[in-house]
Amino acid sequence: MMFMISEVHPFLDGNGRIARVMMNAELSAKGLSKIIIPTVFREDYMVALKKLTKQRDAGAYIRMLLRAWEFSGHVHNKSLDAMEEYLTTCNAFLSPKEEYLKIIPDAG
Repeated sequence: MMFMISEVHPFLDGNGRIARVMMNAELSAKGLSKIIIPTVFREDYMVALKKLTKQRDAGAYIRMLLRAWEFSGHVHNKSLDAMEEYLTTCNAFLSPKEEYLKIIPDAG
C-alpha cells in the first residue's frame, strides 16, 4: 500500500504522509508496531523507494523498512520525555548529512 501510493502519486501534496499512514494502518490491523521514518533516515528511505521504482530492487526497500520497523519498535510504550530522549540519543532529529540512525535496544 505504501509503495503503491508513493509510486502512483495520486495527490497534489502529502503522498508520502498518506502512504506512511496507510502502511501503519495495515501494520496496526495485524497488531504490529507502526513504522516511524526519522529525519536522519530520510535519505535511506528515499534511496530505497527510488531503487524499487527505477531498478525494481525490492530488497533495498524491504531492508530499509525492516530497519525502520526495528527502530520504531523501541520508541513506543514510553513516556513522552523518555521517547524524546530515546529519539535524540538515536540521532532521529538530525539530518542524514549530520549523523546516522542508531538503534539502541531497550534504552530508557
